[in-house]
Amino acid sequence: MQKKISRYVTEEYEDSTLQHFLRAAMGLTQKEISRAKFLPGGICVDGEQKKVTARLKKGQLVEVRTENGNKSSAQLSASREPLEVLYEDADVIVVNKPAGIQTHPAGRRTFEADTLASRLMYYLGEKGEKGVIRIVGRLDKDTSGVVLAAKNRMAAGRLTAQREQGTLKKIYLAVTEGIPESESGEIRVPLAPDPEDKTRMIAVPDGKSAETHYRVREKGENRALVELWLETGRTHQIRVHLKEKGCPLAGDPLYGTGGEESGIGRTALHAAALTFRQPFTGEVIRVDAPLPKDIARLVEAMVK
Repeated sequence: MQKKISRYVTEEYEDSTLQHFLRAAMGLTQKEISRAKFLPGGICVDGEQKKVTARLKKGQLVEVRTENGNKSSAQLSASREPLEVLYEDADVIVVNKPAGIQTHPAGRRTFEADTLASRLMYYLGEKGEKGVIRIVGRLDKDTSGVVLAAKNRMAAGRLTAQREQGTLKKIYLAVTEGIPESESGEIRVPLAPDPEDKTRMIAVPDGKSAETHYRVREKGENRALVELWLETGRTHQIRVHLKEKGCPLAGDPLYGTGGEESGIGRTALHAAALTFRQPFTGEVIRVDAPLPKDIARLVEAMVK
């Protein structure tokens, strides 16, 4: 499957070589450029195939065809359950994941009936887009909010690089049992799997480094609405760090009290906002997901 990307030459790149423009303005890697050279119509300027040594003029249209390397997601069942799309373009899609569904099929259960990945597969399939779904940064089953997915291999690689470099940012909102002592701060506690229970993570001095930033947004008598963002992305990082801070997530059955008395049937954690760069144009994109009704009710009851 091929993908075509295009961009007009701006004054900044007047008289630049096509090679320089492809790297600096379009963000292509040398490997991507080399592959495009051998495709029919792979690298064109104003509709004519050109060598990468060609000089450019302002206003010219540069078009590049690349191999995405996409394969069919035939092993993944498509789900017709509703999908809330928050943002979409030719390369990426951002959706609002509801609580209660897995991001991906668990383990080898690729035919699991309803996951976020299977909903994405059905949605894109209905539009005639048959590529593999590549989700960049999953959420736990009980966590709601923004999830980013790439529509092709190249976009996935660039978004993953943003995540590793820390330029892809996600903001969470959480309701806690108990109120942090400070209005804002950092939690730096190393984490590792619990040797006695592999479903849990624990704080240990020789674990993997983990850093969470937080800010209290609202306070009640014994609960708080807390905004959080991460410098690292360890499993259950927010859940364990808040527990270590003495204010676990409301409704958390692993690290808090859980149960019906919490007033919510799941962990009260929501991925509220995502900021990233469009993988080919470099445009900064921010996407927000509204607070779901169950967490909004907790906040309303808390501040009464």
